[in-house]
Amino acid sequence: MARFTVQTRDGDLIEVTGRDGATLLKAMRKAGVEEVVAQCGGGCACATCHVYVTLPEGVSPPEIGPGESRMLATSRYRTLASRLSCQVKLEPALERMLVVVAPDDGGDF
Repeated sequence: MARFTVQTRDGDLIEVTGRDGATLLKAMRKAGVEEVVAQCGGGCACATCHVYVTLPEGVSPPEIGPGESRMLATSRYRTLASRLSCQVKLEPALERMLVVVAPDDGGDF
């Protein structure tokens, strides 16, 4: 199980626990974080589940695949911390990460 904190667009902090192997998106939804739209249902076909991930010191981020990179390229808010929450699988190393919901691109996908 991975425990992490989600910061909503309003600045609220929500503690989330998700099982290993589940996506960040599923864990956030199960915890009631509704700001992450995921129009494509979590299939890496849009960027409406865009988040910023800050990992604990010494932890390397999971690799970004080419499909995820293409989808993130459509966001005007992409940063080095950007990830699609549907593509990040939870694992013990991600314990204590901070996930910030990215600004809404307005559904331009």
